Amino acid sequence: MAGRKLTILPLIRKIELIEVVESGKKQKIVAEEFQIPANSVSTIMKRKDHYREQFYSGQVDVNKQRARLANHDDVEAEPLRWLLPLLKNFVGKNG
Repeated sequence: MAGRKLTILPLIRKIELIEVVESGKKQKIVAEEFQIPANSVSTIMKRKDHYREQFYSGQVDVNKQRARLANHDDVEAEPLRWLLPLLKNFVGKNG
């Protein structure tokens, strides 16, 4: 079965899409411009507050297609806290 091509927009493109729709352009025309289905535009508009919160919080890389936030910041920061002192004291092969 030949499926349709899935298009996942990065966060920055979703914010652009929201601004274009809010400027008064019809969702169908915006969908054609962004080369996504019209129902995807509708879904993005329903979740626009969520996307704006992610965008302005700075917790998410705006160019990534999927936002993955840390569930346990303290646990994920611990390996970095362990690794940084090792990297500072690292002496290369050539001395």
